[in-house]
Amino acid sequence: MKEVDEIINRVKRLQEFEVCVTLPESFAFNGRIPFDMQIEGNTAKVHVYAETIEEAQRKAEEYFDELAS
Repeated sequence: MKEVDEIINRVKRLQEFEVCVTLPESFAFNGRIPFDMQIEGNTAKVHVYAETIEEAQRKAEEYFDELAS
C-alpha cells in the first residue's frame, strides 16, 4: 500500500511546465508524441507535467534524444 500512497502523492505534486528544447539535427517524428508542443525552426516549446522544472527539462530532452538516435 505504501507504493500506492507514494504514487498518489507524486501525482498531486505534478505541475505543468513549458520548456524549450533545441531539436537535434537528425530529428524526425517517429511513434507517439507524449507532450503538447509547438515547433518553430529548430526549437520546440514543450509542455511537460513534472514535479520540478529540472525534471520537465530532462524529460523533454530525453524524448528528443531518443528520436534522434
